[in-house]
Amino acid sequence: MSAPVTIRIEPSGESFACGPGETILRAGLAAGLAMPYECASGSCSSCKGTLLEGRTESRWPEAAGLNERDRRKGDRILCCQSLPQGECVVKVRLAQVEGAREEPRPAAIAATVEVLERLVPGVIFFRCRPERPVPFLPGQFVLLEVPGGQRRAYSMANTRPETLDFIVKEKPGGHGSRYLFEDLAAGDALRLEGPYGRAYLRVPAARPMVCIAGGSGLAPMLSVVEGAMALPAPPPVMLFFGANSAGELFMVDEMRALAAAHERFSLTLVVRDGAPGAVTGLVGDVALAAMEELEECDLYMAGPPGLIDATLRPAMRSGKVAPGRIFFDRFL
Repeated sequence: MSAPVTIRIEPSGESFACGPGETILRAGLAAGLAMPYECASGSCSSCKGTLLEGRTESRWPEAAGLNERDRRKGDRILCCQSLPQGECVVKVRLAQVEGAREEPRPAAIAATVEVLERLVPGVIFFRCRPERPVPFLPGQFVLLEVPGGQRRAYSMANTRPETLDFIVKEKPGGHGSRYLFEDLAAGDALRLEGPYGRAYLRVPAARPMVCIAGGSGLAPMLSVVEGAMALPAPPPVMLFFGANSAGELFMVDEMRALAAAHERFSLTLVVRDGAPGAVTGLVGDVALAAMEELEECDLYMAGPPGLIDATLRPAMRSGKVAPGRIFFDRFL
């Protein structure tokens, strides 16, 4: 495809232009539509739709977001992976997201790695500088293209548009992990796309905030905390960071310094196997127990699916979080 084509969404009837190399998801978001999605990288099925007319090619034909039944039907597509090969009509129900039309529009980003360091075994931090500032909301992520054309989602750990900070936990055997942990170096050029993500800081923040992070889920939670502390009247913010062992904790000094600088921010470290200066247990359980002391709150979570799924239902049953005030990012 060498020229923009028109994509129509049903049943809403809204249309938008999709340019060469753009996925249907990216083009729809760029047009201001509340396209449904979560991971934006093919691992979930949140953006799944039915192709009613036209033809598409998939960036990742084996994407986990489509099951075998979807593939047998032949007309199911993931909007985040679909490159239209002409005008298309796609059946997908737009999301009901307040403020979706004001979200930053995703675009291609060229960037250069400035800093790369190992925090603890299996976890790295790297900072890159985009050619142009990237406006993003605290808690959002970008897609990083790795060799071979595959894309992986990584959340920003900061709030500044001039640089993008990332914390990545190694996934043994993962193609993206091999590239980041074995090949990436300062000075390397990166191809990114974004920003994406709807687990971002909501403002005004009128209620206390409870933030739960597991592993590299700390990255977007640090961004959310930093964004909240920069508000003219910051709400009370409680960050619970969990790990399996003391050796898996990282950026503790930086978080403690942030807590010392902001009386409205408190940090609780939670280690399953126990550690000095940390609560012993599971981070979701410890955070839920602390929520019982609050009348109401906003809840932000990021980390492994097991953490999110185990915490989500008890949080909703608690009566402490108003409907629509739970924002989470599963690290698939």
